[in-house]
Amino acid sequence: MGSCGGCGDIFLTGKALELLSALGEYAFLPLGERDGKPVYISEAGETFSNAVLALKLNGLVTLDYDIPMEGFDYKDYVNCSRLGSMALTARGQAALESIDTQGVDA
Repeated sequence: MGSCGGCGDIFLTGKALELLSALGEYAFLPLGERDGKPVYISEAGETFSNAVLALKLNGLVTLDYDIPMEGFDYKDYVNCSRLGSMALTARGQAALESIDTQGVDA
């Protein structure tokens, strides 16, 4: 688990940190909704649901089910009822910058 020092003690799992880092690398990531929960599927085929929820609940990302990524092939998201995208919020960007500057407490 990691904490970003400048954001008021946010604790994230390794998967959430991995997803936060990916959002720092790419402006947007694909998103689906399955059984009422957000779903992100990595390029390696790993599914992230709880990590997406943790980032959302901490105010670090926005989940936009009405804004799918143009040109993205959502073939891995066939079991999802809605398709969209996610992006960092200002708080998420600040958390990422804090982690990059201060490191992560494991």
